[in-house]
Amino acid sequence: MASIVLPPTTLTFAEYQEIHQEQQRQRYPSQAAPRPVTSDSWRKKGQLWLGSVISMGASCWWMGLGSWFAGAVVVTLFTGISLAHEWVEYRRAFRQHAQAQPATGFELDANAVIIQQENHRRTLGWRDFYSIQRVSDWVLLYTSVEHCYYLNLTQVQTPATAADVLALLPQRPVSAE
Repeated sequence: MASIVLPPTTLTFAEYQEIHQEQQRQRYPSQAAPRPVTSDSWRKKGQLWLGSVISMGASCWWMGLGSWFAGAVVVTLFTGISLAHEWVEYRRAFRQHAQAQPATGFELDANAVIIQQENHRRTLGWRDFYSIQRVSDWVLLYTSVEHCYYLNLTQVQTPATAADVLALLPQRPVSAE
């Protein structure tokens, strides 16, 4: 079989976030119910906030402590800080990924992946990857715990197809976990 060529993939922040949230759902299958990607943590934290405010209001009323407005403000503040921290961490990881030396193309065959970069070509056998994962329309090739190449299966150049790319992937799980 001839090699399959894939163009470089530039991830947007939304794609990066979607891929990594999908990985979380794959790691913890009990949370695998389909739902919008952007609502995962917001929905949970919103429910936590609402439950906290309701329980504070009930306990304050029951104990006769008066207004529970200050408690609601504190819970809202901490929920907002938590959500902002999560977003900042995603942005930091995305910027770190974007600053890494980008690949200008990929060439896959049955034995190896050739990663084309500006000044050189790097050949990695399938066994050289720390982990290979498929997440929706993406194949993630991890060279280490910290670094990953993203292959978009929707951008496979003709005459090859996404099924051809998937057929090249090792059948055994290539993961250090």
